[in-house]
Parts: sequence; structure tokens; C-alpha cells
Amino acid sequence: MAAFSAWGGRVPASPETVASYLAASDFLAAATLRRRLAAIADAHQAVGHPDPTKHPLVRKVFRCIRRVHGARADAATPLDIDMLARIVAALPENLTAIRDRALLLVGFFCALRRSELVGLAVEDLDRRPDGWIVNIRRSKTDPYGRGQYLPLPASRGPLCPTAAVADWLAIAAIAEGPVFRVVGPDHKIASSLPAPQIGLILRTRAKNAGLDVRGLSAHSLRSGFAVSATRAGIAAAQIQAVTRHRTLSGLAPYVRTAGPPSTTQLLELSPYNALAPG
Repeated sequence: MAAFSAWGGRVPASPETVASYLAASDFLAAATLRRRLAAIADAHQAVGHPDPTKHPLVRKVFRCIRRVHGARADAATPLDIDMLARIVAALPENLTAIRDRALLLVGFFCALRRSELVGLAVEDLDRRPDGWIVNIRRSKTDPYGRGQYLPLPASRGPLCPTAAVADWLAIAAIAEGPVFRVVGPDHKIASSLPAPQIGLILRTRAKNAGLDVRGLSAHSLRSGFAVSATRAGIAAAQIQAVTRHRTLSGLAPYVRTAGPPSTTQLLELSPYNALAPG
């Protein structure tokens, strides 16, 4: 029903009405339109009406939109591990930068969506000597909140995410609740960081590091992990365990983007070094 609220439609809707809705919403991502079509289908099936999204007209319009979207260069640019290293190296020594280092490293190495990143709480961190375990309480692929557990590696050097998070929590005196929070002008730690801030933080830090920020968004951390892991020779099934794509086909765009193997830095970080072939 939420899909219909965008245009005030009612159930049942004709295939022509749904097709017109798609055509008028072609500025949205194809994945967003697919979810809305699923909501429309559910709304009709729940009350026993025929599903208009199965009609050939609706399918044809959606296929055309997908072709147009496929030709657009509007996907998030992956932030690979070498770019991440440049950003971390350029960070100053202040409270906000300490937070941003932890934020970017956790977002990258756990391949988190921005909602998952800002929703992370201290209680979700299982701190172990050889690397932490992060519990993602609710996500796109876990709508019922069963929990998904991901490794957060420990290593030596500036790209260690566990050390970065430990530093941030200690300096900010955060013992419970949201991990990533707003830092006020007076260096006061405030409320949980809003999700839209993730992309802004990434672009700001990337610009300060001399990187091209065009195409960078919060999703660049997640896609950058997949690209870097593919370049490092890590098996797709192992990458999928971190990204939590429902199918291996969901990783296909990142595999194509990765190109030939060129990055080995990822494999220096436990537990990812155990994922290398051979």
C-alpha cells in the first residue's frame, strides 16, 4: 500500500494505471521501482484481486526503464581499499576525524548499508582478541531482525577497524547506545548520526585526500569492499558472506567493475587473509 501513497492510487488498480505510475517515476532507481511493484502486487494479492504487475504492459514498461537505467552512469563509484587508505592517511588528529576513521573503516570492512552503520550500537560489538564480531540486528536482507554476524578484522597499521572503533569509543566516552554520533561544535557528543550524513562525510574526507568525489555515496563503502575483495582473489561466496547479497548474481556488477587482480592489501587483514585461494 505504501507504493500507492506516492500517487494516491487505490486497490484494485488497472495495468494501465500501474504502467503510467512507472513511466512517471522513471527517475527512481530500477531497484526502488522493483520494490514498489512488489508492494503493489502484495496489496492486490492480500485482498484477492488480480496482480496488475504481471500484465505484459507493466512488464514492458519496466523493462524499458531498466534498459534506460542500465545506460546511465549514476551508480555509486566503489571506494576501493587503496582510496580508503588515502582518505585515512589524510585525516587530521581531532575528535571528528577519529569518529570518521572508525565510521569509514567499519562501513568498508563490514560492507554495511548506511542504515546499518548508523544503527550500530555498542551492545552489538563482541570484542575478541583476534577480531571483533558485529551483530547487525536488522537489515534489508533480515527484515525480521534475527541478526547477522560479521567479522570486524584486527590488524596492524592505520586501516585496523577494531583499533579505530576502540579509539573512538574511548575518546568519546561511549559505553552504550549508538556507536556513531554527531560531534557538536564544542566537541560535545550528541545524538546518533543521521544516515544522510554518511555520504557527506565520505565525500568531504575524499575531497580532502585529493580524490575525485563524483559518484561517491554511502554505498561506495559497501561496493568498494566487494570490488577490493574480488581484486584480491577472494572467492565470491566468501564475499557474499560479508555483503549478505541474497544471491551470487547480486555480486556480478562488482566483479565486472573489479577488473584484473591488483590489490593485495586486503589480504593482510585477518580474517580476510584466510579467504585467499590456496
